[in-house]
Amino acid sequence: MVTTNVLAQIAEDYYLNKKSFGQIAEKYDLSRYLINKYLNEAVKTGVVKIEITALASRNPQLEQVFKEEFLQTNCYIIQDSTTSTATEESLSKYAANLLVKHLLDNDHIVGAAWGDTMLSLVESISTAPLDQIKFTQFIGDNMKYNSMAGAMPIVEKAAKKVAGEFLTLPAPLYLANDDLRQNLTQEPSLANTLNMAAKMDTLITGIGTLASLQSIPIWHDHMDQLFPNLASKQIAGMIYGRPFDSQGRILNPNQDKVFGLSLDHILQVPKRICLVRSKSKSQATLGVLRAGLVTDLIFSESLAYRILNENDYI
Repeated sequence: MVTTNVLAQIAEDYYLNKKSFGQIAEKYDLSRYLINKYLNEAVKTGVVKIEITALASRNPQLEQVFKEEFLQTNCYIIQDSTTSTATEESLSKYAANLLVKHLLDNDHIVGAAWGDTMLSLVESISTAPLDQIKFTQFIGDNMKYNSMAGAMPIVEKAAKKVAGEFLTLPAPLYLANDDLRQNLTQEPSLANTLNMAAKMDTLITGIGTLASLQSIPIWHDHMDQLFPNLASKQIAGMIYGRPFDSQGRILNPNQDKVFGLSLDHILQVPKRICLVRSKSKSQATLGVLRAGLVTDLIFSESLAYRILNENDYI
């Protein structure tokens, strides 16, 4: 039987020193299975005590209004804090806890998008090991180099947070050549991830903007090829790599250059969790709500009031 001292050392390495399962297994010459078993035992025996701080307060009155107005989406409206930074932190923590609570009940395959919002969500995850969870990309990489908010770093970081597995999709988000885009789906190294992504039951995403896409040089220089015959003023936001208007209508369904799962496939994923931290994205968020592009949406009171105002509710 393992001693309390060893349990404490393993727990310290995992929870405080942020070592991976692989690093701990090598250090103690133990299997990943035993590391997981001992961490759970440390919690059960009281060697480790996990405190769950109170979640950010929600606004139930506003949530009821949104429930009646937007039937397809579960809305979690977080009360504003004293500063924008504090509000953003509360939103990220709430979204992370919502995700973890969902993941605790079973094995899951989770698709992850990219961006600073997704990075903040992933960094807010704090939980015991969930090594049965797999994280995967479901569309190509946004090509934002040297950034931890890129698609591949985020799925890796998310998996490490829960000691799970991850798969990446080492291909660009957009491929202008239709034949090449189709042929690449058959490449074994890419098909493996796409096959896994096709089985995902959960995804996490933010809502992007055209400006954020244009900030990446390769996409900025080829906008006409990626979105032919599309005026930028039509675009309210971006989700799953696709542009949409304030009604939530995808603007280029017949000229979709995204490499990865089709939009139809993505919209069949049963749990699609979306976090919005910026209160300036009212038109984009309103479009997502109107079209039911996500199943669960976490956002702030101030953004909620803006949405209702723009939706002619108040």
